Amino acid sequence: MLHMKNKFKYLVKYSLKKKIDTKWFKIVNVLLLVLLVFLVNMDYLINLFGGDFEEKEKIYVVDNVGSFDTFSTYFNALAAEMGSEEYEIILDEDILNDEAAIDDEVVIVLNPSTTEYLSGEIVSFDAVSRTTYEMIVSSLNAVKSELVLATSGLTPEEIAALSSPVEITERVLNEEAQNNETKENVGAIVTTVLIVPFFILIVTMVQMLGAEINDEKTSRGMEIIISSVPAKIHFISKVVAAISYVLIQGILLLIYSGIAMLLRNILASTSAAPASSGMFSEVITMLSDAGIFSLLAKGSIVLIILFIVSFIAYAITAAILASMTTNIEDFQQLQTPLMIIMLVGYYVALMAVMFDGSVFIQILGFIPLLSVMIAPTLNLIGEMSLLSLALSTLLTVVVTYFLYKYGLRIYKVGILNYSSSKLWRKMFKSLGNKE
Repeated sequence: MLHMKNKFKYLVKYSLKKKIDTKWFKIVNVLLLVLLVFLVNMDYLINLFGGDFEEKEKIYVVDNVGSFDTFSTYFNALAAEMGSEEYEIILDEDILNDEAAIDDEVVIVLNPSTTEYLSGEIVSFDAVSRTTYEMIVSSLNAVKSELVLATSGLTPEEIAALSSPVEITERVLNEEAQNNETKENVGAIVTTVLIVPFFILIVTMVQMLGAEINDEKTSRGMEIIISSVPAKIHFISKVVAAISYVLIQGILLLIYSGIAMLLRNILASTSAAPASSGMFSEVITMLSDAGIFSLLAKGSIVLIILFIVSFIAYAITAAILASMTTNIEDFQQLQTPLMIIMLVGYYVALMAVMFDGSVFIQILGFIPLLSVMIAPTLNLIGEMSLLSLALSTLLTVVVTYFLYKYGLRIYKVGILNYSSSKLWRKMFKSLGNKE
């Protein structure tokens, strides 16, 4: 028994070493670290190297009326209402002296009119965007209104009251509609942070398992291995090595994220923060207000179990499929259903927020292999209770057990099979064999 345990440990270490102790693994992880650091600190890094991450669109005004302050006030107010800080209004009476020099700039010319009080001209090298054009027109109309009011004989107080924007308060009777935007944002963040890394790790694990098992079969090394250890030990060693690899890569991703956030804090303390730096604090505040951190704390153990068991289920399935093939090309074809399952789970998780309360999506959240991508999203957006999440996890555990029990029978036959003829008949026949 002790001798067999040593062989098992050797197989796990050997398989794990083949995955990790390679130049490709090291290069990929260096690239992942660089990519995460850049994405998290993109605004700071661009500013640090002399770039302007928040470069604003310059709008020059040639004022022949004396209403530059009024125009810029209204335009900036419109931009603020739209949540945009991308514009800079500049007074320049000489900008049109060299029209050939106008490149990305937009020039607004304010001219007096004897019949219309005000006329305007928009000068630009390329066509002005529709949003910017509408904001310019609205601001010019506001300037015209003030010019009309200024000649009407009204008191300054009356003019101010007539020209001031309408005070609007919003009251939404449907509370669910009011929370839809927040829920969509939360769903997008949950999918990006939880589901996308899981999807990438699963795809990587499946590919590596298939390549490794097929390499052993192609080189005839499988016969030597199976002659010294039972197929069951070999099967479990492959699954354990695959799960270990996934856990190591997942931990490395967490470390890289921590390094990226630490660097962001250092840059924030040593340089002026860009306007976009408040995005992260806004995201954290939004997640906190939505109760995401509270839900994570309550369901963390269940979620961890669901993720680990689902990794095992995918590893078992990939090992079974790989054992039935004789080369990597056949494995690529045979794994197609598995890839379709993962894609369905991923896209349904994305649509879970859009189809709020869908019974069909909630049912899919209980189906093993799909549930790992759907159930966490439903739980964190408030569409699945902790009890339902636990039930989904339990179903995954049960199905994983049967995958192992009956998959092992297929694996025993498949790993020593070098012919693709009557493969499915052999597979179904092996299901009737006892261990």
